[in-house]
Amino acid sequence: MLDARTRARRALARGIGRAALHLLTRTAIEGARFLNTPGPVIFAANHVSTFDAFLIFTLLPPDTMFVGPGDFPLEQPGEWLADHLGLIRVRRGAIDREGLKQMAAVLKDGGRLALFPEGGTWEKPIDDVKSGVAYLSLTTGARIVPIGLGGTYRVWEAVFRLRRPAISVRVGPPLPPVRVSGDRHRRQDALQAASVSLMGRIYDLLPPETQAHYDYFGRVRYAGRLVFDPPQSSAPRVSFDALAELISKPNLFRPLHRVARLPVAPFLHPGCFYPPGTMRLAAASLLDTFGEGNFAGYLEYRLGEDKADRVRAALRAIIGRIDVLEPGSTRVAFAVTVED
Repeated sequence: MLDARTRARRALARGIGRAALHLLTRTAIEGARFLNTPGPVIFAANHVSTFDAFLIFTLLPPDTMFVGPGDFPLEQPGEWLADHLGLIRVRRGAIDREGLKQMAAVLKDGGRLALFPEGGTWEKPIDDVKSGVAYLSLTTGARIVPIGLGGTYRVWEAVFRLRRPAISVRVGPPLPPVRVSGDRHRRQDALQAASVSLMGRIYDLLPPETQAHYDYFGRVRYAGRLVFDPPQSSAPRVSFDALAELISKPNLFRPLHRVARLPVAPFLHPGCFYPPGTMRLAAASLLDTFGEGNFAGYLEYRLGEDKADRVRAALRAIIGRIDVLEPGSTRVAFAVTVED
């Protein structure tokens, strides 16, 4: 499936990647022999950083096909690499039949495929997982090799500062193809259960600090409120908790201001007061972006439909409240409380 030019670019990128790993990190690999598992096989790793993609691209066999996001452009140089290294781009937030067809074709031809069961890097508990890996294993008979990547959350800063962060890669033995009962009405539930079980296997391969990362996001709670200076007598009667969660998770919020480049300064600096017009622009920009285009399904895919609806309701409430303020009468902030 890869032409000669793409294979050459991959070989060069892998060579540079291996050298960078050696020079810039302290990467320890356990169970490396399982990386040579013949196809059809799915390599499935946890995902908390874009560094994970760099890591598995560098370490997995050169004939492995990788799956990457195709719903919105990546930050450079990620977009260029995705376009030139032979990735299968998949639109998240909707059923991408063409992407599924390409992934299944790799496995049915006896190939090797690598993807992240969680679907993205946003902060979440270990059981917040998509069913794509289980579905592909079920329909193609592919085995699954679980991979636990430790120490990669927000690791780029340490790499760029030449701190040589410690990275762990633990590869487990291949798991048999997913099997579910023949009851069509319960198949999706069975696939989801198999996906959660897979993440449990991956969790067991993680170092304690990375397990603690997932545990934290399984229990943490967020609360948000609109604050005025000077204080106002009334506030919107709507929950701001889902919006507080959205803006409090760096990987979750990052594409909205780094990729879409939305004017969202009041949400990047919660608790800081801004002119009402600045806050209104930030809320309206988010609301419009979630309504159409590349980010139309962004919230539903990452937070679920209930929280997505609550984020939109909160943004509309902010806009409505600001619209009734007297010009120049006050400043406004969005405050967040995090409870562990």
